[in-house]
Amino acid sequence: MQLYLTNSSPYARSARIGLREHNLLAQVRETVSHPFSNEADFLNANPLGKVPCLVTDAGHSIMDSEVICAYLDSELGNGQLGSAVEKSWELKTFSSVCSGLIDTLVLLRIEKSREHDGLRSEFWWQRYQDAIQRTLDYLAQHSGLLPGELSLAHINLAVALGYLDFRHAEIDWRSSHRQLAEIAAGLEQRPAFRETVLRD
Repeated sequence: MQLYLTNSSPYARSARIGLREHNLLAQVRETVSHPFSNEADFLNANPLGKVPCLVTDAGHSIMDSEVICAYLDSELGNGQLGSAVEKSWELKTFSSVCSGLIDTLVLLRIEKSREHDGLRSEFWWQRYQDAIQRTLDYLAQHSGLLPGELSLAHINLAVALGYLDFRHAEIDWRSSHRQLAEIAAGLEQRPAFRETVLRD
């Protein structure tokens, strides 16, 4: 099997963590493929041109980080990472909010890149900033939902906070969200997280 990724993608990082937590690196080859390179093999696998994309041995493409993580967990792993999330609508919502935070952080990154051309929208810039703060507050208030064992919700949370540090280091979230900071620090000590730290 083959996993298309970029080292700077938070979505790809989620899948890469799942691979390592289930000890699947011997079965899945990681292939760095920048979406803007428009490589034929990658675009054939995923017409959307987005990472991550998992291609099975049978040639089937599995797209979207959450779908890939669920596939790795239920089809190739022992199902433990997803079991707690599937049993609780509250935890499933928590995990989804983490995914939404990643999306918002990526959108803020896009606005930041538009600044160089004088095209940054102040409306969207402020809207994303406000959404990030509200979401961090929500996650801190509901962090008690996280189970004792590692879950897909833990991975989503850590990846979101890791991307926040990676692309938006100017946002000081730790001082006002110490619970989240402690959770993230603990997760980032795990080998699967250390091996997939985001980088350009």
